[in-house]
Amino acid sequence: MQKESFLSFYLAFVLLLALAIPVFAEEGPRFSHSARYDIDGIMDITKEFGDPCTTGAFKRQTIRGQGKFTKSEDVQIARHIMSFEDEMEWSTADDAVSNLQVTSRIELCARPMSAAADDYAAEYVYDNDYELIREGYDIRQGDIISPYHPLVVEGLLGVSPLTRQVWATAVSSEPGHEGAYKADLIAAYGPGPHDEEAYGKDFRWWFDDDDMGSISHGDRYVGNYFEIDQYVFTSSGETRRFLSISSPFSNAYIEEDLSVTGMAEITDDFKMDNLEPGIDAITLAWHDLF
Repeated sequence: MQKESFLSFYLAFVLLLALAIPVFAEEGPRFSHSARYDIDGIMDITKEFGDPCTTGAFKRQTIRGQGKFTKSEDVQIARHIMSFEDEMEWSTADDAVSNLQVTSRIELCARPMSAAADDYAAEYVYDNDYELIREGYDIRQGDIISPYHPLVVEGLLGVSPLTRQVWATAVSSEPGHEGAYKADLIAAYGPGPHDEEAYGKDFRWWFDDDDMGSISHGDRYVGNYFEIDQYVFTSSGETRRFLSISSPFSNAYIEEDLSVTGMAEITDDFKMDNLEPGIDAITLAWHDLF
């Protein structure tokens, strides 16, 4: 009886592995990195993660100055998606000749709100293969237009981005003072109608029958979103922030250009959920590993 039970368990386990292996194979490679720092001295650190075109976002960080510094970070990257957990605390040395400064810049892959760069008026519009796209366009320079508009996708109309898709923060603590930076972020930007030749439907999104009000996506489409929880603090020094992010789906945007000298404490919770992922998409959640 025990032998039969063990055999049943073994066969079930083998079947589970057989089912699980193809799922991970289809998701493609993952990149993961964890690091811990405990430093007391003069430091000059530069770190870069991701790619502005293929991993959802790109992050560049610099830490420079003299003092005590601790940092922990965990990053996961897969195709078109990146997640990052980052926590730093520091105190600038009393006799430091310069401030201890932490700068973090996040650039999104997600396309911004855009404006037409030129006028475009036509009774009939054809793509580069001379197939009819649509009848009747009357677009004026400066009109708000989606970067996924058929004219833009076909390269027939240029656009000017209205935001820079950047979330940047710099905290510089004076000698003898403390600072902190904490951020959890996730960014995803999956292929869309402009990537039709490179990706199958299972991995991208598209307009239904050229109706820009109706969108569908494949089961493995990674999504289009950016979420960040951030905390910055210094007991005395300089705090600077530059935020310039928008969504061409909702025409919503956030812009901030901030500079503070003295004590500053800022807490953020920001979400831009443009398109949800497919039911079988990778999400970089912890339970995806099991």
